[in-house]
Amino acid sequence: MRRPVVLLAVAALAASVIPVAVAESQDGGHGVRGAVYLVGGGVADINPTPAMLANHDFYLGGYGFSDFKAGNAVQLPSTSGRAADGVLGDGAHSRALAVSDFNHTIVLAQIETQGYFAAYKLGPFGITDIRKDASAEIASLAAAHHFRGPVPTASQILVDSDHSHGGPDTVGVWGGVPTSYLQLVHDRTVQAIVDAWLRLRPAVLTYGAVHGGVAGEAAYTPTDGDWLIHNQFSDDPNNQVMDDEVRVLQARDPHTGTVLDTYVNFSAHPTVLGSSNTKVTGDYVGRLNDKLESTFGGFGMDQVGTLGRTQPERADCPGLGGDDSNPTVALCKLDSYADRVVTKVKEALAVAKPFLGAPQVALNSYLLTDAATNPVLLGSIYGGKAIGAEAGRAANTPWFTGNVMGTTYFSGRIGDVLLSGGPGEMYPQIVQKVRDTVTGMRGYMSLGTAGDFLGYIIAPLEAYPCPATASLVSGACNISSSSDPTQISPDPIGNDNYFFNVSHTFGERLTCDLLRGAGDVLAGDAQKYWSTYNRCAAFANDLALPAGSDTMWPSQPDLSSAQPHM
Repeated sequence: MRRPVVLLAVAALAASVIPVAVAESQDGGHGVRGAVYLVGGGVADINPTPAMLANHDFYLGGYGFSDFKAGNAVQLPSTSGRAADGVLGDGAHSRALAVSDFNHTIVLAQIETQGYFAAYKLGPFGITDIRKDASAEIASLAAAHHFRGPVPTASQILVDSDHSHGGPDTVGVWGGVPTSYLQLVHDRTVQAIVDAWLRLRPAVLTYGAVHGGVAGEAAYTPTDGDWLIHNQFSDDPNNQVMDDEVRVLQARDPHTGTVLDTYVNFSAHPTVLGSSNTKVTGDYVGRLNDKLESTFGGFGMDQVGTLGRTQPERADCPGLGGDDSNPTVALCKLDSYADRVVTKVKEALAVAKPFLGAPQVALNSYLLTDAATNPVLLGSIYGGKAIGAEAGRAANTPWFTGNVMGTTYFSGRIGDVLLSGGPGEMYPQIVQKVRDTVTGMRGYMSLGTAGDFLGYIIAPLEAYPCPATASLVSGACNISSSSDPTQISPDPIGNDNYFFNVSHTFGERLTCDLLRGAGDVLAGDAQKYWSTYNRCAAFANDLALPAGSDTMWPSQPDLSSAQPHM
C-alpha cells in the first residue's frame, strides 16, 4: 500500500538532494545561513490493539516487580500485576530522525516503551533486527528507484527506548506483553526509520543547550528558577555529577527558514506518572513530542539521555483532585511537565548557533562484552518465568554466552557535536568522563538505553556504595544524622539502582568503550582518548572488536507460534 508514496518520495528525494551537494546556504531573503545537511523525521503509532488489551495480559513496566503469575499462568494468592486497561491520550509511538552529510546517513530512533532489548528469545523482534531490517529496506528502495544517495548501514542506525514507566512491558519482568506486540513494535519502528529517510531534504542546522536545573544544586541553577530534575542521591559526595542540559538540534529550510525538525536530548526519567496510572503512555516524552511540533512546526522528537539517578522534578496540577488513575489528572501532569521543558527548549534555541563549513555526520555501533555477576539479572533471564518475571532478552551468543553478556554501544557525531549511546540508564559520571576527556566539541549528546536495555549502569567504582545501600535499606543514602532515624528501614526492592546493573565493571568498561568510539569517529584513532584513562587497559578485548561487530550475527529464530506471550 505504501509503494506509490514511496516511489514519489524517493524520486523527490533524488531530485532535491543531488544538485545541492555540500553547498553552504547564505543569508538573503528569508533564507538562513549554515552548512547544508539532509534531515528527515518519521513517526509511527505503537499502541496495542483492542484485542491485545482485551486478554488482560498486556502489562505496563517500571513499578514493582513481576505479574505474580507462576509460569506466566497461575496467579499467586492476593497479588496482581499492572495490566494496561487502555491508552492515555495518543499513547505511544516510535520516532526517528535521519541526518545526512550527502556521503553518510545516520538515524536516531526511539521506541516509547519501558525498555527494549537488542534481541529477544522468541523471535527477530529486537533492536538489532530493527536496525538491520530498516537498513535493508532502505537499500532495497534506493536500488529499485535508482537512487544512489546515502543509505545508512545497520551500524549507522541507533534505536533506544524512552523507558516510560507507563509504557508497555517489552522487557518482560512486570508481566510482559503478547509476542504479537513485539512484532508490531518491530514493524512500526522500521517504518518510522524508513519514513525518516524518505523525508530527507536539504536543511541548515542550529544547536543550543541550556541548564534544565537540578533541585537545590547551585552548580545547576536554571535562569528561570524552575528546576526540571532532581538527584536521587543528592547527599552522596560520590554521586554529585548531573547531566541536566536541555540540548536542541533544529533543522530549517535553507531558502525559507521554515522549521523542518526539532530534536531535543534531555535526561529526566520518564516517571512523571506513578504506578496508579494503568494506561499506555510514553510519559512526558510523548506529550513533549507533540508540543515541539505544535510550537515550532515540522517534526518533533525528544530522545532520553543518561537517566541514571536522574528523576523529574514533578508538580501536581492545581485544582485537580484524584491520582494518576484519572486520565484527566494524568494528562494534565504530563502536559505541565512537557510545557516546562518546552520553555527550556526556547531558551536553548535563543542561544543556538548554526553549523558552518562542510557538513559531517558519522555513527558507529560496537559490541561490548562483560561477565555478568548480578543474580537478579541472570535469574530473570534464565529462570524468571517461574515467578512471572521472565526477561524476554535472548540468552544465546553473542547476547549471552554462559555468564558473559554481549550488548551494544554507539559513538557518533553531527558536525562538532559528539554522540555517545549506552545500553541502559547510565550514571552521569560516564558521559561526563567522555566530555572531560574529549575536549573542544560544541556539544555532547548522551543517548540512554541505546541498542539494548540493561538497567542501571554505574561508574566509576567509587559511585557504588550509596546505590548498593539504598537498594537494601530505605532512605539510607539521603538521610542526614539529624533526620528521623525511623525513616531508615529495610526495603530490598524500594530502590533498584544496584539490583538492576550487569556487574561492578560494566560501567567502567562502557566509559572506556565510549572513549574508544569517540576516537574512532573524530580522529580515526581508537586509542586517542581510550589510552588516556588508566582504567581502560583492563578492557582491551572490546578495543579489538571492529565497528559494526554487534550487527554481524544472524537474526533470532521465530519461536513465537509456540509461545504467544513473552
